[in-house]
Amino acid sequence: MRHRLAILACLAATLAAPAYAQTFSVGNGLVDESANALGREQWRKGAELAEKALRSGELAPQNLPAAYNNLCIGLMRTGRLDDAMEACNKAIGLRPRQWSFYNNRANIYFYRNEFDRALAEYYKAMTFSPNDDILLQNIALTLKARRMRGAVNPNRRMS
Repeated sequence: MRHRLAILACLAATLAAPAYAQTFSVGNGLVDESANALGREQWRKGAELAEKALRSGELAPQNLPAAYNNLCIGLMRTGRLDDAMEACNKAIGLRPRQWSFYNNRANIYFYRNEFDRALAEYYKAMTFSPNDDILLQNIALTLKARRMRGAVNPNRRMS
């Protein structure tokens, strides 16, 4: 009988506790919308949604790195490389072991024709995601671009 009373007391306490509905955060939803836009190669829209999410003040802390990374990608693909670098650096500062953030920063260096810096970033990303196909492809492309650039570089000294 005591056992039943204890169970009933626990059940009553559970039922008496207020139920809280999960609240939807506009900022977190915007991060998802931003990622979807970037996936459809809508770079400007993806960047705008990421910026809006960051300005909303409603982002969960775990979504901040993704918002900065989405902003980085969108800005990079619209040619705003300096702003993209700033966003990438913020994403890396918040989540320093995320390989894709280093990949994106490397891509900015690639677009700037800073191939050695790009390679350093790709290799750093490899420490967090060894043998990743994307990274291996990006390294191969960067090595090829560096070779081709060196072959036509007018400042290159002839030996």
